[in-house]
Formats: sequence, C-alpha cells, structure tokens
Amino acid sequence: MSGFPQSLQLLHGVRRRLMLQRLVTRVFLVTLALAGVYAAALLAGRLTGLWAAWFEPWTVLLVPAVALVLAALWPRRPGVQDAAHIIDQQQQTRDLFLTLTMLDSCPGEYQPLVGRDAELRAPKIKPAEVVPLQWERPTFISAVVLCVLLAGAYFVPTLDPFGKVAEAREEEDQRKLLEDSRKITEIRRAQLKNKNVEAENSPEVEKALEALKAGFSEMKKGDRRANQEKLKEHQDELGKIFRELINSPEVKKLNAEGLKADQKLGSLGEEEMFRKMQKELQQGSSESLEQQVDELKDKLERLTKTTDPLEKSELQRQMQKQLKELSDFAGKKAGSKEMQAALERAQQQLDAMKQEGLSKEAMEALQESLEAAQQEMQMLAQEMRDMQNLEDALKLISMAKQLNSKDQLEGEMGAGNMTLEDYEELYQQLMGMQSGSGSDGDGEGTGGRGMGEGGVVDEDDGIKTDFVNEQSKSQIQKGKILLSLKTKGLSDSGDIKDDNYRRVIGEIRQSLEDVIEQEQIPPGYVGGIQKYFDTLEKRGE
Repeated sequence: MSGFPQSLQLLHGVRRRLMLQRLVTRVFLVTLALAGVYAAALLAGRLTGLWAAWFEPWTVLLVPAVALVLAALWPRRPGVQDAAHIIDQQQQTRDLFLTLTMLDSCPGEYQPLVGRDAELRAPKIKPAEVVPLQWERPTFISAVVLCVLLAGAYFVPTLDPFGKVAEAREEEDQRKLLEDSRKITEIRRAQLKNKNVEAENSPEVEKALEALKAGFSEMKKGDRRANQEKLKEHQDELGKIFRELINSPEVKKLNAEGLKADQKLGSLGEEEMFRKMQKELQQGSSESLEQQVDELKDKLERLTKTTDPLEKSELQRQMQKQLKELSDFAGKKAGSKEMQAALERAQQQLDAMKQEGLSKEAMEALQESLEAAQQEMQMLAQEMRDMQNLEDALKLISMAKQLNSKDQLEGEMGAGNMTLEDYEELYQQLMGMQSGSGSDGDGEGTGGRGMGEGGVVDEDDGIKTDFVNEQSKSQIQKGKILLSLKTKGLSDSGDIKDDNYRRVIGEIRQSLEDVIEQEQIPPGYVGGIQKYFDTLEKRGE
C-alpha cells in the first residue's frame, strides 16, 4: 500500500476520527454504569450509616475521571480495515478501500487496477463526512447524571440505624481534640525547656545572685556611701523579683495553711501524702510529686502491654483516679494552672485510649502530657527555691548594711570563688567581733563586758558623718489609731460596737497586701498576719 499515498492518508484520517468517536461513546457508557453504581452505594451508605462518610460531594468527580481511564484502556481499538469498511459503507464504493487494504494477499494482476481506482476516489472523500463526531448529546446526558449525583451527595440525609455515624463522629471529634492537645503540650514543653527547670534557680534569679556575689567582692572599706548605693541597687533588684514571686498564685497557695475541709483529696492516707507533697514543694522539692508521675508512667507501660481486659480496666481506673487527685492538688493546693491543665489533658488522652482507632496516638499524647506535668512540678519547686534564696540574699544585704554603717565592710576580705553562704558566715563572724568579748574585772568604760571605769564618753553630736537614715514610713502606722481609740474599762463580751474601730480595721485589711509587699515580710509570717486581721474583721462585724 505504500504506492497509494492518497488512499493511505484517507484511511488514517478516518481511523483517527473513528477512534475518537468510539472513545466518546465508551466514556459515555462507562459513566452511566459508574453513576448507577455510585447512586446505589450512596443510597445504601446514607440510609444505613455504614459508609456514609465516604460520599463527600467531591467524590462525584471520580465518576467521569474513572470512566475516562477505563475507556482509554479499552483493549479493542479500530484498525485500518475498520476505517476502510466504514468508507466503503458511507461512499458505497463496493469494498474498494477494503480490497486495497488486502492487496498484499491478492493476486498481482489486480493490484494496479484497485490502486488506480482508490487513488481516483480518495481526494474526493472527506474524513469528517465519513465519521462525523457526535459528542454533544452524550456530554449533556453525562452532565445531567453527574448533577443528580451531586445533589444526592448534598441533600440525601444520613440515617444511623446501627449507631455507626455517631461512633465515627465521636472518634473524629476525639481525634481533633487529641491533635489540639498534643500541639498545646508541645508548645508548653518547648517553653519549659528554655527555662531550664531542672537547675537550682531560674536564670533570672541566678543572674541576680551572681551579681550580688560580685557586688560583695567590690565593697571598699572607708567608702560607705558608695557601698550603700551598691547594696541598695542589689536590694531593689532582688526585692522586685522576690515580690513578684511571693505574690504569684502558686506561692500564695503553697504558703497557705493545710488542707481545708472543702479540699479533701482522697482518703486519710492520701491526704497525708498530699500534705507531704505540699510541704516538700514549700521547701523547694518536687520529689514526691514526680514519684506519682513515675508511677503513672509505669502503669501506662503495663496498660499498653497487657491483653487481659480486666487488668486493662483496672489500670485505667487507677490511672484516672490518680490523675484526678493530682489535678485537684495542682489547682487547689499548688495553684499551678499549667500543671493542672497538663494533668487534665492526660485524663482526656487516657479516655481516648479506649477507642481502638486512637489508642496508639492517645498513648503517645498521654506520655507527652505526663512529661509536661513533671516539668511543671520541677518549675514550681524551682520557684520556691528562688524565693528562699532571695529571702536569704536580702537578709545577707541587711547584714552587709550593718557592717558598712560601722565601716567594717571590705570586699577584699573574701577569697576568690566565695559563695553567698561563705559571705554569710564571714559577716556573722564580723558582727560577732563587733559585740566585744571582754573579761571580768575592771573594764575600760566602752570596751567589752566587765566593770567599767565610769566617766562620760567623749562625743560630739555636731560632727557630720556619712550616716544615712533608711527608715521608711510604713502603712502600719494606722495601728496607732487603733490604740488611740481604746478606752478604759471593760468592753462588752464578743461584740465591737465602735464604728470608727471597724472602719479602720477595714482600711488596714484592704491595704494589707501592699504593706506586706512594701515591708518585704518573710512568707512564713504572711499567713499569721492575714489570719489575725481576718479575725479582727469578723469580730468587728
């Protein structure tokens, strides 16, 4: 056939159009078939609720896409002889072009005659006339069918006779909550990592204490005013940090007195355990609390390994109870909202472990929440150590001021690498030396213990010194008003009837926190002071 180019061009053109037309037809037929399957599955899923979640509206687009792929992979494709047969039928050429395609198997004397006739007819035949493309109607019908499916995906209601829809929805909600809680835990753990909660002190307090230690080494004997200014700077810096700590909710809760009647946390033995944990936290230790978390981790490991349903149920019950009690302790006694939140997330994640589809994710999230809770405990203990060390440092500054007022403060007296404890011991020795250590017998008048020689000590009140009066007016001056209101005689038992007395008590009670903060009262005395004024206020009422 290579010697008949016009005929070959016609045959190939018709063959291509024939392939395209058959593809359109096949896509149309497969689309209708798949649409029927989709509609049946959609109705079955929505009415039973078994696989209703599969049929989202976008899945309707899968019908034409899959139909196109199947039609393209259809094994039967039209050949050259199919094209020749179509041409002969449409042009009524009595199998001329079909014979042309079979010349290689025909006797040689017929080939020139057939080829000549085909070449004469080929230029007059148009492939578009032989195989016209008819795609409009199939496309319109397919579009209508897809619109019907789309409407069904949107509007066919989902029934739930077997409860599967509610179960799937609950699992999806749990999964979302689980993902959100893991993100919160991850962010909080990153924050705690930057705070270095395992260290003795927080970075801010450690820096301030190191600065104080360096300041002690720079004290110069004879330069009392400069020493006084430096000590005041350190006192202001440490006092600011101390006040922030002592006024924090966590420290206020921990410094409160023992468990109240409405704060029962478990049985009597468990209450003793929680009192112990509270006392340890007040002393800057979270050892007992962390032991509770270690127990929870051990139970979680056993829970993931056991296959006994009874043992699983018992372990989950024990863990829920333990997490609930620790969460209550964190909120009611430790005052740590972050610790309480971590433990509450752990409770939710333990509940999520009961669902088979979420057990692994929930277990990993629970482990992370327990780690975060443990870090929160360490940070709380660190805050208490910070407060204790700051309180000791402020006392040490007071000792240094006393020594400086008597020109006994000398930075060079401290050897290198001295700690604050070393400075405290040194200052105590210096203050002990100032008190004198004379022996019995006749003294020198202003020397140590013993019988003095009498006489008047030479003093001149007019001499100017570097003494700085550091006394500040305290808001507790209102106490003098209380004394001035007292009258002679016996008052009536139980009731206080003086309106001015009650008014002054109320004013002092309102400004009590400011007074405590200004006077830098040690935390051990705060509870007793507040209780005293609470008692006065109740009696006044």
